[in-house]
Amino acid sequence: MKRELAINFLFSFVGGAMVWFLSPFLSGQVEPWDAKGFYYSAALLLVGLIVGLARPKHVWSHYAGIILGQLTYMLCFLPGGPLIPVGVAILAAYSTIALAGAASGAWFRRVSRGAR
Repeated sequence: MKRELAINFLFSFVGGAMVWFLSPFLSGQVEPWDAKGFYYSAALLLVGLIVGLARPKHVWSHYAGIILGQLTYMLCFLPGGPLIPVGVAILAAYSTIALAGAASGAWFRRVSRGAR
């Protein structure tokens, strides 16, 4: 079980960091929440769906991994400032979209396996 949780967390951590890494290329904004349109929401939903489909157990570990992946990228590669606590709150709130995606992906995988 510990190994499965670690794999889920690592997979989600990389997915969360990729949302931030790809933001300048796909949206033109360094911070994804500054992008016009639905880039940040769509990226989080897509990452959640992917990790939920790939690793359907322990969905809560995906939520934690996605948040910490985003936060790590933000702290390591972007200039810091006094608004970091606000950023953490925004990450946690927006990442509920990824949690919904992960839960949906996990549900879809379970349902599709039951139909076989």
